[in-house]
Amino acid sequence: MGLEVGWYLRFAKADRIKALISLAGADQVRHAMYIHTDWDLEIEELEEHAVAHMTRKKPRYDKEQE
Repeated sequence: MGLEVGWYLRFAKADRIKALISLAGADQVRHAMYIHTDWDLEIEELEEHAVAHMTRKKPRYDKEQE
C-alpha cells in the first residue's frame, strides 16, 4: 500500500478505510497521516501483518464503505 495510501485518503468516497498492510509498510502509512491531517489512524499489529483503520475526522458520507 505504502505510496498509494495518499491516493486512497485523498479520493475516498467513504469515511472509513480498512487496509491490510505489511508490518514493514506500517511506518509509510503513519507518515502519510502527517500529510492527510483530516484522518485518524489506528494500526492493529498482528503476527505477520497489520490492519490500518483510517477514519475521517469530519464525516462526509452517510453510508460507510470498507
